[in-house]
Amino acid sequence: MEKRYEPLKIEEKWSEIWAKENLEQKKSSDTFSQVIPPPNVTGTLHMGHSFQYSIMDFYARYNHLKGIDTHWQIGTDHAGIATQMVVENNLAREGIDKNELGRESFTKKVWEWKNFSEEKITGQIKRLGNSVDWKNYRFTLDDGFNEAVLKAFVELYRNEKIYRGYRLVNWDPSLKTAVSDLEVIRQEKKGFIWHIKYPILDTDSFVTVATTRPETMFGDMAVAVNPNDERYKNIIGKKVVLPFVNRKIPVIGDEYVDMDFGTGCLKITPGHDFNDYEIGKKYCLHLVDNEVHISKNIEDFEPINIFTDDAWSNENVPAPFNNLDRFKVRKLVLEEIKNLDLFVKEEPHDISVPRGERSNIVIEPKLSYQWYVKTKEMASKANEAVRKGQIKFHPENWIKTYFNWMDNIEDWCISRQIWWGHRIPAWYDEDGNVYVGYSEEEVRSYYSIGDKQLTQDEDVLDTWFSSSLWPFASMGWPNNTKNLETFFPTNLLVTGFDIIFFWVARMIMMSIEFTGKIPFKDVYVTGLIRDENGQKMSKSKGNIIDPLDLIYGISLENLLQKRTSNLMQEGLADKISRKTSKQFPNGIESYGTDALRMTFFSIATNAKDISFEIGRLKGFRNFCTKMWNAARFINGYENKGNAFEARSDSDKRIMDEFKELKSNVEDNIDHYRLDLAINHVYEFFWNKFCDVYIEECKKSGDTDNLHPLLKEILTFIHPFAPFITEEIHTIIFKEPVIKR
Repeated sequence: MEKRYEPLKIEEKWSEIWAKENLEQKKSSDTFSQVIPPPNVTGTLHMGHSFQYSIMDFYARYNHLKGIDTHWQIGTDHAGIATQMVVENNLAREGIDKNELGRESFTKKVWEWKNFSEEKITGQIKRLGNSVDWKNYRFTLDDGFNEAVLKAFVELYRNEKIYRGYRLVNWDPSLKTAVSDLEVIRQEKKGFIWHIKYPILDTDSFVTVATTRPETMFGDMAVAVNPNDERYKNIIGKKVVLPFVNRKIPVIGDEYVDMDFGTGCLKITPGHDFNDYEIGKKYCLHLVDNEVHISKNIEDFEPINIFTDDAWSNENVPAPFNNLDRFKVRKLVLEEIKNLDLFVKEEPHDISVPRGERSNIVIEPKLSYQWYVKTKEMASKANEAVRKGQIKFHPENWIKTYFNWMDNIEDWCISRQIWWGHRIPAWYDEDGNVYVGYSEEEVRSYYSIGDKQLTQDEDVLDTWFSSSLWPFASMGWPNNTKNLETFFPTNLLVTGFDIIFFWVARMIMMSIEFTGKIPFKDVYVTGLIRDENGQKMSKSKGNIIDPLDLIYGISLENLLQKRTSNLMQEGLADKISRKTSKQFPNGIESYGTDALRMTFFSIATNAKDISFEIGRLKGFRNFCTKMWNAARFINGYENKGNAFEARSDSDKRIMDEFKELKSNVEDNIDHYRLDLAINHVYEFFWNKFCDVYIEECKKSGDTDNLHPLLKEILTFIHPFAPFITEEIHTIIFKEPVIKR
């Protein structure tokens, strides 16, 4: 053994070996399987990825060592909106507009980026030593996965579980696409509420509405008051005149209205507010000859849309307010309202601004045609599986989060107005009739439509639609493959709490729908790793740490330079945190993967937010050095190949302590508490084995038990620190811990 522990040299050797060979297939009826949460091909892995992958690799190695046939499915996600944004930004820096390129040429550019990013990501996964199944690598846009996505969509549609509807959605004016509720971030900020007078028809009186969005008044279809509000009972059923457009709109009484908010009078704009949409639908509001009417027929409901895809005012808005950005419309409306003497007052008001998670642009509720999955029935079956304990969450408290969403689930909008992704397999004829099928040829045959001219839908599917199929489609579904037969359902899913709705719930629904089986038995929900200031790590904040920087070592100056370079490319250089010096006070240090892994395990608590501290990393780097030095010392004695034999009190004590260690650690592993497990390992090896037992053996001169005990300890610690244990085991005992 080398005198000095050199993690990089050891790890690069073993990661290259492990990348070439999968775990040895065990001849066992017991199986352990898991799927990797496929990383997006938007760049490289970050700390959150390596944190979760370390946990997953631990359970893969742990179960393999128990003699269980183990499979860890690997792959990457095309990540529709996110990847398209990256490529668009890259092209924009070259002065290239995607619309000038056209769909086909732009998509080729995205594939080029995908190949570049995928190579970097897979390189990182290999360098981290993750024991994934490289021979069965999948990508969510590869041919096999395309087959699965196509089958899922067509089957759901033909079973009347997918439909196309004209509804209100979260619209991102920057990306020009619908986005999920889950992709909208609420930003609390100081704003204003404006009080505006609406004239009551055929009177000299006014009703004063309070609104935070006066620019949407051109889409107003009613004024709502609470029927129990004594101030307004006498005007329910009357009409008011909407300024600028002279539209006659009804005053309705509905208990939804909060009498204490603003003036107690709400303007109802069904085309640009989700709550107003529900009220508008309840009263079936519709416009006839510039007058809004109430109906009992839901088919009469027809909201008014006043914005374009860019969130500029459209032709439904009169001059001089039309063809302007929505916030310019707001400014002009307030000016003109004052000129008409309809302005009452402006008050400071705390508002919640919805912003797109990807673009950071203010989201606009907007009416558009989208594709939806009916989720109520699927959610009910998924919930039943969880309630019966077929699927368990760890920690258990996350089950409440799951049910809070699933018990109130809405139909799932699955269409996106972008170019990168699975194009929706729907075709339209010249009359607007829709036909869904596996191909245009299959559509013509299935619907018997002959030579009608057809045009395919331009939209693509929400990334989460394809990734919801991941546990079974990644193993070959809809084909009956050996992996699907052997390893599905999987045993474990390791994921963050932030995608319980996005991904976990939808995988359960889709798995039961298409396979009749649950996708996994245990869901291990991790917290989010925060930076030194408690902030979520993200590229937009400029606080991302590449795990390889910690493994290889990077100076503070170089880290800041790297962050600056990445952020300047995105126009975000002002986001750089100079407080990074707290993390890297001593400049360049290389720590190695084992130290990083054990650090991750030590912070894998039940907490929602996890602070990554460089001090822990140094401590586990020292622990690895301690392991190396202890093994090197033992290697100085002759290995007689004997089994451990407890002859002295010292021998009996260490064996009792080792048995206690295994019992405690295995219990912690079963309960997904690797933080407690690594503490037991640290305490035993450093204090009980090294500082006490080895010293006692030195004094007594009886060292025969050191080799056999070390061999057992290395095997036991291997899932925590695979590189160093594999290296020591191979040097001293002439074989690796895990055969490939």
